[in-house]
Amino acid sequence: MLANRLKILLAERDLSIKDVVNVTGLTRPSISNMVNNPFANISTENVDKLCNYLEVTIDQFYDYLPWHFSIGYSLRDRKLKFRYEEKFEVGHFLVEASSGHKKSDTGFMVLLTASAPTTDNPALIFSIQTPTNGSFDNLYNEMSPLFRHTLQGNIIESMKDFCIELDDEYNFAEIYQNSSSIKIYVDMYGMPKNYERNELFTCSFEYSFKASNNDGKKS
Repeated sequence: MLANRLKILLAERDLSIKDVVNVTGLTRPSISNMVNNPFANISTENVDKLCNYLEVTIDQFYDYLPWHFSIGYSLRDRKLKFRYEEKFEVGHFLVEASSGHKKSDTGFMVLLTASAPTTDNPALIFSIQTPTNGSFDNLYNEMSPLFRHTLQGNIIESMKDFCIELDDEYNFAEIYQNSSSIKIYVDMYGMPKNYERNELFTCSFEYSFKASNNDGKKS
């Protein structure tokens, strides 16, 4: 994975996109794209101009991680009865990392804790916990904040898809009849350290239920 650090470099120097445009002659849309998308393709000519302007070397302009990641998940084969305020396993999460001929597969259990339907602000809490050897923890700890943020974003998007499939299984609109959406919390844990859970990151997002008809069945 290769990402530019332009946004960080500008912030460190208290520079604006306008400053870069005025000095380098690069267009505002191209600079904005580089700042907002660290994985954008940049021509060698433009990289040279930016490195010269910012007085940095090529390895200071780019952030590199010699690993590529793919993320997958699966629901539990056998549907369980939906249980409130009790943690139960609903599926599995897989993060695969590859670097050249090296591969690292890490499996996680997805555990769900659901609030009762009578709760004013219903929520689902997903705990993604690794039962394996901690190889993902080591890779995660080697990452820069930029790559951690990117991987977290990919995991969140996968969890949104996971919610859709889980909704197909349990029909949240029928369970939480007084709500049209629910708050989703995701906590990802690595191997325990000193007998305590090692939290890698936590996030939250809103999930809107699929439309239902008056019989509680999805339309």
